[in-house]
Amino acid sequence: MHSFHTYEVPTLKPDECGVMSNEDLTVAILAGGASKRFKTDKYAALFQDKPLLAHMMEKAYQLSTNVLIVASTEAQAKSIKELFKNSKVVTDPEGSERAALVGAITAFEYSETKYTLLLPVDTPLVRVRLLQTLVDLAPGHGAVVPSWPTGYIEPLHSVYLTEHAYSNGLRVVEKGRHRMKNLLDSLTNVMYVSTLVLQEMDPSLVSFENINTIGDLRRLEKKSLKRN
Repeated sequence: MHSFHTYEVPTLKPDECGVMSNEDLTVAILAGGASKRFKTDKYAALFQDKPLLAHMMEKAYQLSTNVLIVASTEAQAKSIKELFKNSKVVTDPEGSERAALVGAITAFEYSETKYTLLLPVDTPLVRVRLLQTLVDLAPGHGAVVPSWPTGYIEPLHSVYLTEHAYSNGLRVVEKGRHRMKNLLDSLTNVMYVSTLVLQEMDPSLVSFENINTIGDLRRLEKKSLKRN
C-alpha cells in the first residue's frame, strides 16, 4: 500500500493552457517495466510531493484528452487505478516480455486515434512545447523521433502513426526482437528530429532527463528547484 492519498485525473484542458487540441492524438504513458535499479514501483515515487505518474499525466492532458496508462501486470494496473481515480489503464498481455516495445504495442492496440505519442513515466520535467512540435510534424510520417548528434534516439518521446506502428510492432515481436529500434527500423517515412533543433523549445534538453535511481530523483528535484 502507498502512504499518500489518491489523485484525481487532471481536469486541465488543452485549450486552457495555450496548446492546440489534438483530437487525432492519444498520449500513452508507459508506467510498467521492472524498475530493477529503482527497487520500487517507479510510477508511485514522489517527485516534488507528487507521484511521477501524476506529473506525466499533467503533461499528457495538456496535449490531448485521450490519455492511456500502460501497466505491465494486472496487479500494477489495479494499483494505478486505486491511486489515480478515473484513469484509463491498459495492461500488457499476461506472460509477455517486460520491455518497452511490448508496452508500446499495447498502447497502439488500445489507442483509438490516428497518432500515438509515447511517453515514459520518469521524465517529469518534459516540456510540452517540445512534444507539441513533434506532434505537429507527424502528418505524413510513420514516426517522429528525437535524435541526438551521437546517433542516440528517444523512441519513448516520439509520435507514431498508430496502425502502422501496431502492425509492424507485432511482426517485430514475432521475430523475437524487443527493442524500440527494431520497431523504428520496420517503419516507413520515419522523421528524426535533431535535439539541436529541439533546444529552441528546451535549451537544456531537460525533457529527456529520466530517473533510474532515488539519487537521480533527488538530483532532478534540485535541478527543478534551481530552474524555478
